Amino acid sequence: MTNSSEEYFRALGEQFGLEAVPGDDGTCCIAAEGAPGVIVRANDGAARMELSAVVAAELPEGAAYSDILDLLGLALGPLFDAPGIGRDPESGAIVLYALLPFTTTTPADFAEAVPQFLDRARNVSERLAELEPGE
Repeated sequence: MTNSSEEYFRALGEQFGLEAVPGDDGTCCIAAEGAPGVIVRANDGAARMELSAVVAAELPEGAAYSDILDLLGLALGPLFDAPGIGRDPESGAIVLYALLPFTTTTPADFAEAVPQFLDRARNVSERLAELEPGE
């Protein structure tokens, strides 16, 4: 069975008790208290839903070698069906992302994955904020 992105947005809305309607660009933003906003994007061309959240405006100056190794470990997440992390080359922002293919993720699975992604984004954002040098 092939699902359409509309089914994923409908399931997401049911999960949060709201109407999740994407804009003309196929995206909507989900926010939770204490968590970075999550962009939810339907990528019908790639047959997947995409989640992304800016978890830091830039790599903290206080990041130690061990912190960088942890981030590099997270970067491999998509190889293991987990979120990944990277640096936006234009803005320098650190972005957590997840790619959820229609072929392996049902709308119900997707709706459950979004709150988990929100929690992970919150945790990573807090951890990166702790690396900022004190003033």
